Amino acid sequence: MSHFSSRQQLRQELFDRHLGDIRDLLRALELRGIFGEGVNHPLVDVYETCDEVVLEFDLPGFRIEDICLTQHGTTLVLEAERPLEQVESGSHYVCLERSHGRFHHALHIPGCIDTSAVKAEYRQGVLQVRYAKTRGRQVTIKEIRD
Repeated sequence: MSHFSSRQQLRQELFDRHLGDIRDLLRALELRGIFGEGVNHPLVDVYETCDEVVLEFDLPGFRIEDICLTQHGTTLVLEAERPLEQVESGSHYVCLERSHGRFHHALHIPGCIDTSAVKAEYRQGVLQVRYAKTRGRQVTIKEIRD
């Protein structure tokens, strides 16, 4: 097989990989648009260690049953709902600052991660999601002979 064909195959593989990344980002933007107005956006911190990419969402006062995580390629989607707590009968709110209602966040996970090796833990109002890193993007290169 000629050297040119191998390069062409590599270019196609790289193009396909980048196209997949673009599709993931567009999906995240589309998901953000679906939820629109009236949806809260929980605060999140993203950091990485030598072996992991870690996301920490602030979700104080939620029950674990009210939190849903969905993986779409390299996009993580968080959906949660917290109802407005009722005050004693005959009472009314003078000040209402704590968030309630629907919460949504769609995030593209940066770096080279293994989406099948994800762990999540909810403790003391913080949802921590951990992705194992891979040693680089896996691009399969095949040689096809005529």
